[in-house]
Amino acid sequence: MTVKTLAPDRRAALKARHRLAIVDAADALIAERGAPRFSVDELAERADVSRRTVFNHFASLDEVVMTACTRVLTGAVDEFRAATAATPVGDGSPASMFSEITAAMRGIDLPAVIAYLWTVLGDDGTDPRSHHLIQDVFTRTTEELSAELAVRGSDADGLEAEILVSSMMNGIAVVSHRWITATGASLDPASRAEWDALLDRLVSTVRRGYAPAD
Repeated sequence: MTVKTLAPDRRAALKARHRLAIVDAADALIAERGAPRFSVDELAERADVSRRTVFNHFASLDEVVMTACTRVLTGAVDEFRAATAATPVGDGSPASMFSEITAAMRGIDLPAVIAYLWTVLGDDGTDPRSHHLIQDVFTRTTEELSAELAVRGSDADGLEAEILVSSMMNGIAVVSHRWITATGASLDPASRAEWDALLDRLVSTVRRGYAPAD
C-alpha cells in the first residue's frame, strides 16, 4: 500500500477526531456551566484545536450544540432498542406488547435525557429547537420500537404495535413537560421519584383505557 492511498484515510481520521473532540468539549463545557455559555475560543481551547478548525466542521456554535443534542438523542434511541431487546418476548398480544414497551421505558434513564435537552436548549422550555428535537426522538423511537415489537412475535399486529408505542411516546412527552414544571428537571432522588410517579400514572392510564366500566 502506498503513501498516496494512506494519506486520505489519515486525513479523514484526523477530521473525525477533531469533530469528536469539539463535540466532547462542548458537552464538558455545558456540564460545567449548566448551559451552553461559552465562546468559540473557549471551545477551541478545550478541544485543543484552532478556532479555524471549529469553523471547518461547524457553521456556528449553535450547530455544535445541536450536534451534541442529536448525539444524546441517538443514544436514547439506542437505549430504547437495547432495553426492548432485553425484555422477554411475549405472545404478540396487545397485553404482551404493552408489558414489553413499559418494561423498556422503565429500563432507561429518560429523566437524564430530558434534563439535558431542557438545560441546553432553554430554561423557559419555549425554544422551538427543543420541541423539534424531542419530537424527533419520540418519532424515531416510535418507528423503531413499533417495528421491533412487530417482528419479535410472529403473532404481533403491526398496526396495534404502532398505535401502542405512539400512545406511550406521546404520553411521555406530556409527562416530560409536567416533570420539568414540577422539578425544574433536577436529577436528585426526589425529582426522580416524581418522574417514577408520573410514569406510573401514564402506564396506568394507557393500560386502563377510556372505555366505560362494565
